[in-house]
Amino acid sequence: MQNLLTGVMPKRSDTGGTSGLIPLLYVFTTDGGATESESVVVDRAIRVVDAHAVLKGAGTTSDTYQVFNGSNAISDAVSIASAGDKDVVRIGEIDDARHEVAAGGTLKVTATDGGSSDVPALVVYVLAYAIA
Repeated sequence: MQNLLTGVMPKRSDTGGTSGLIPLLYVFTTDGGATESESVVVDRAIRVVDAHAVLKGAGTTSDTYQVFNGSNAISDAVSIASAGDKDVVRIGEIDDARHEVAAGGTLKVTATDGGSSDVPALVVYVLAYAIA
């Protein structure tokens, strides 16, 4: 872990680095019901490498969640329609043209209701690392 921190911020990791890196985990919580977005302005450039949602209720027809860089999709729209309470549902795709969020950029998660205002509440974990 030596030399991985600069002050209170993880150091940027270069390709081929030998000391590894410290991941950054962003947590988004949606309330459920109607379509909802939660976002954070990142304080340094990051690269998103994974995301998964924990359902706090059962999904219903056409319910999805998705990760965004501003208004541009980083992930696929992940169906949670057949998932149940406590299930973990992971993204299946990452757009490598959009997965880098600039410092001052917006990392956003949207839970989309497929109808009837019954999308379940979610806790979405987005994993990234610093690139600048």
